[in-house]
Amino acid sequence: MATLPPNPTLTRFIKPTLDTPFHIDYEWWHCEGLDLNVELLSHLCPEHRIAFSGQPLGEKIDWIDWTTGEVKRVEGLQYLVSTHCSKQPGFISQAPTLIESIFRVFLNNGNQPQTPAQLAQLVGYPEDQILRMLSGRWVRKGLRPVLR
Repeated sequence: MATLPPNPTLTRFIKPTLDTPFHIDYEWWHCEGLDLNVELLSHLCPEHRIAFSGQPLGEKIDWIDWTTGEVKRVEGLQYLVSTHCSKQPGFISQAPTLIESIFRVFLNNGNQPQTPAQLAQLVGYPEDQILRMLSGRWVRKGLRPVLR
């Protein structure tokens, strides 16, 4: 018997577990009418925070995936945070909150899905606390379970 993927409108009724992978759902930002670039400004390293002050946020750049040769249009600010700022020492550990730390893990790893158990090793919080934060009633910073 084949199983169908869950209906996105019903995902709020799915109870995540410690083995449920999460990621940043960029579509959530759009649906909520929020600008991801405004959030990304707070994750810039000091060097780029100065460089970006007063600059337009929605600039797109061409990015080349060196393993596939594919060229994609990506947000310049998101590219900068992911490739430079997220690689700075203390980027994850110095985040002011647990949600910020988790968000930064996904910025650092290219938004590769992670389970609460995997996130616990990276952010230094217990996995059950991470699960409670990510599976609560409200979505924070677009951190949602991966729909398969």
